[in-house]
Amino acid sequence: MTDKKFIKTLRRGLGSAIIEIKESTDKTKYRDMILHCCLHDITYDWQVEGTKGYYLYTAICELGSKDKAEFESLIIDKFLSRCNDTLFYQLAEILEHYAYDGSERAKEAFRKKYDYFLTKNGRLSKRPMFDDGMQWDETAYQLFIIGGFPEFKRYLIDVGKILSKRSDNRHFFDEWLIVRAEDLFGKKRIQKFLDKNYEKFNEIKTVVDIIKADKIADELRQEKKELVPITIDELLIAARKSALAKHPRYEFVGLGRKFGRYVTEADLVELSNRILAENDKTVKALLLLPFSFPFKNPRLFPKGIDPLIEYVQSDNELLSEIAVSCLEYFKDKRIHDFAIHLLQTKGINSLALGLLKENYKKSDDNIIYAALKKSTIVPHHVQMDVREIYLKNSSPKAFSTLLRVYENGDCAFCRYYIIKAMYHCKVLTDKLLQECRYDFYDDTREFAKQIIAKREKKQI
Repeated sequence: MTDKKFIKTLRRGLGSAIIEIKESTDKTKYRDMILHCCLHDITYDWQVEGTKGYYLYTAICELGSKDKAEFESLIIDKFLSRCNDTLFYQLAEILEHYAYDGSERAKEAFRKKYDYFLTKNGRLSKRPMFDDGMQWDETAYQLFIIGGFPEFKRYLIDVGKILSKRSDNRHFFDEWLIVRAEDLFGKKRIQKFLDKNYEKFNEIKTVVDIIKADKIADELRQEKKELVPITIDELLIAARKSALAKHPRYEFVGLGRKFGRYVTEADLVELSNRILAENDKTVKALLLLPFSFPFKNPRLFPKGIDPLIEYVQSDNELLSEIAVSCLEYFKDKRIHDFAIHLLQTKGINSLALGLLKENYKKSDDNIIYAALKKSTIVPHHVQMDVREIYLKNSSPKAFSTLLRVYENGDCAFCRYYIIKAMYHCKVLTDKLLQECRYDFYDDTREFAKQIIAKREKKQI
């Protein structure tokens, strides 16, 4: 494996990078590349996938005890500095595994980080990429694991003391940490402790009262949301306003989803009439959104596929993209033929693969692979579309396509389903299964373990 391929493979979290290190007779050549990845954010989407901390720790351990000790010092230094959220979580997970393996230096790093946040006395920043409150929560949770229940009690006292003085400064306290503590120590134990100490400690009383107040406020907000229907006229006004924003779709998507969830068939027909009559292409695109969401029962565009095919060819990218999403729910030979035409003339960036999710034919395998080969990268929408096509349809000729997406896609969540699609198509090789044992994504490792055990059982 070349250095360029190794670093790309390592950044994506593929198991083949770990195997490369394990089998190498000169592990030192990987040292700087692994260290660089440890000290820089290599996350794709940590909220869906988690971080690559465990994976990187595995790579570190393969280098040997000397490098492992040197890496720990450098990682601790970086962890104790100011980091953006995703890098912080990556570093924290690496140190978490050092701590699990008995490192007192890693444990002390979490204590120092906690004390740093505590000295801020609630004056913690909350802005994109830097949320000190969330980082404090993660640090506290690791101390719960390291020090047990006394650390949970200490955290409640510390936070309650700040909140009792500055009840308006709430962004540093997230009740989700209490839920995580319940998973760790048991819900009954947490509740018993809170009940017993509610009157005894004013700090604990403050925290409990805030949790109760927030729960009541959330229930009232939810009731209000459910009671207020959205009319088509209101939707149109909101679409015109959102169309002027820098990112129209993100401004409008919440309202569009809510309208689509509770809409009637008559409303859908009326909305489709408004869409056909609308001259502004961006507004037209936004009004199409309720027909594009993956609801349990999709809202098919009442006017059929002809207007949507026309919109797909629009010079307005948003209209073209959303029209494709609307067409994905229709099964029609014309859509299949249109998708193949787009793939052959405009390639994978035409979003045509999405149109094959309901209209795929086995004769499409070579065309799909040919379109993929023309691109040096595999965009996320391609990962999603390919996984759906081959999870629904089994083809023995799908291996080349699935392998290319597996190796070149950045999303590990999608990669997990690509592996499942390979299994569904009966093209998942033993070699790939061995790689998946070292993949950074937990579900991929677990799936590989199950299939390997299943295959070994058959051989007995």
